[in-house]
Amino acid sequence: MTVLCDLDGVIYRGRRVLPGVKPALARLTDSGIPVLFITNNSTRTPQATAEKISTLTGVPVQADQVLTSALAAMTLLDDSDDPLLIVGEEGVRSAVEETGLTVTDDPLSAGAVVVGLTRSLTYEMVSASMQAIMNGARFIATNDDTSFPTEDGLVPGCGAIVAAIAAASGVRPEVAGKPNQAMKDLIRSRVDGDAWIVGDRVDTDIALAAGVPGWRSILVLTGISDAETAANSGADFVVDDFPAAADLVLRHQQQS
Repeated sequence: MTVLCDLDGVIYRGRRVLPGVKPALARLTDSGIPVLFITNNSTRTPQATAEKISTLTGVPVQADQVLTSALAAMTLLDDSDDPLLIVGEEGVRSAVEETGLTVTDDPLSAGAVVVGLTRSLTYEMVSASMQAIMNGARFIATNDDTSFPTEDGLVPGCGAIVAAIAAASGVRPEVAGKPNQAMKDLIRSRVDGDAWIVGDRVDTDIALAAGVPGWRSILVLTGISDAETAANSGADFVVDDFPAAADLVLRHQQQS
């Protein structure tokens, strides 16, 4: 059994760890239950994300415990897509470097456009992406989350950027992150057996578990979803927060 845990809105909001997360995560790891962190946030590398979790929670986390939507996007690419036009931050660029594919600024030579969240988006980036896609480049989005939670509230997510490029080009993207097949396949390459998926979004975290034998979902109410959303979420369990989710997992472990 493995716990697959979302981050933004579950473990932390921006630079603020959520209440009770530190001891709850420690209880899970001390129990011997493997924990992987599955995030659609493509801005950071797995190493940087692991360091953030470790710093905020005090629980040591390694880079190989983090799977990002940028890594999932790389599984959709091959040599025929080279070179790539990138709209994204370090998490996407680092993932591309590890594939051995190259990056171009020329929209007319790009074999694929890979779009992740970038907080320095410009009109020129949207325009270049549009030109590349209309010239035949594949359009790959790390994820299509329209927003994500921070300590200051909701802010625009990658999906808002993807929507602009899709509207301009008239082409819908291939989406890699939760709940899509690329992320499922990436998780399955690392997880054998049953899993608990803990998240705050119905359309990503809860949908990721739907229809997968042995995967159960726990919706927490510290991020995007509220009690009204939870009522029709389809989640296997709905709890207030991550500490409650951890307790639920531990109780099931003791009963099994």
